[in-house]
Amino acid sequence: MAKVLVLSSAVEGPFDPWKHGTCFLLKHSAEIDAFGEHHLVEDPEEADLILFAEMGECGIFEERVRAHPCYRRFRSKCFLFDGFGDITYPILPGVYSSLRKDFYRPDHARTGFYQILIQNVYIDYRRPTGQEKYLASFVGTRKTHPVRSALFSFKRDDIYVADTTGISLHMMYHGEPAERAKFWSDYADTIADSRFSLCPGGQAPNSIRLYESMRMGRACVILSDDWPPNDGVDWDSCSLRVAEADAARLPELLEKYADRSAEMGRNARREWEKWFSPKVVFHRVVEQCLEIGRLRGRYSTLRSYSYYRPIFRHPKLYLRSMRNLYRNNRKIYW
Repeated sequence: MAKVLVLSSAVEGPFDPWKHGTCFLLKHSAEIDAFGEHHLVEDPEEADLILFAEMGECGIFEERVRAHPCYRRFRSKCFLFDGFGDITYPILPGVYSSLRKDFYRPDHARTGFYQILIQNVYIDYRRPTGQEKYLASFVGTRKTHPVRSALFSFKRDDIYVADTTGISLHMMYHGEPAERAKFWSDYADTIADSRFSLCPGGQAPNSIRLYESMRMGRACVILSDDWPPNDGVDWDSCSLRVAEADAARLPELLEKYADRSAEMGRNARREWEKWFSPKVVFHRVVEQCLEIGRLRGRYSTLRSYSYYRPIFRHPKLYLRSMRNLYRNNRKIYW
């Protein structure tokens, strides 16, 4: 049993769902935790594990977390859970929603998932039948990765694709309630009307669409060569992993598995409930961080500093990240 302090480095100003959403949801998960093995504390001295829950707002190199008093005083028991960062270099040990394959290390950084407060309320379980209208579908921004453009070349009535470039972000940040509700409802209906949900990488190798599709109970088709799968999840039972170079062959590949789509969809929902539902998220993240901590104990302090190498390899990006943090917070983080 671990005593866990959950906090965010985004302490400036009033509550903001885009800054504090991951932290809020993780604390809520602790309150309804189905396992009951770990519990929250408020005192960093008492905590066995200090978990910074961030929404991609702490800098590309986690500058704001590394400048936080708790991190500087209790570094050995600090971990990061990044619930939304598309571009993040894993300087700190922890769980990252958009981790790239080259950065995956069981003793340092593991693949996470998305935890954002403003969510599509129409995303919920709809029992798959295997008789859905579409063989597969994709609704999303086309331009963020070449593999997404490949999905628009099929020209088949049973494969539905729609480009929302310029629309998705507008709806997320500026959409009026009525138009946002229609957009999100149509998005969820499209997934529900499909036997397979196409989940390509975009700006990041991971995609929130993957977890939304699992929640809805749809078989997932993962098209992202740079994505390291989440540990523990039985991906073979609920998804197909297709190489980006084989995207043009998707129709024939999916037809081979069409008869299994309903079973895979039910398995997807089962795996979502087991690993990503609100009642288990807190436990799963804490367990992964504790395991990282046990593995890190085998290595020297010198090795732990090797994870700072991205700062020296990408000095211009580091300076840009610092500039953006200063622009948003009027503070310099070292």
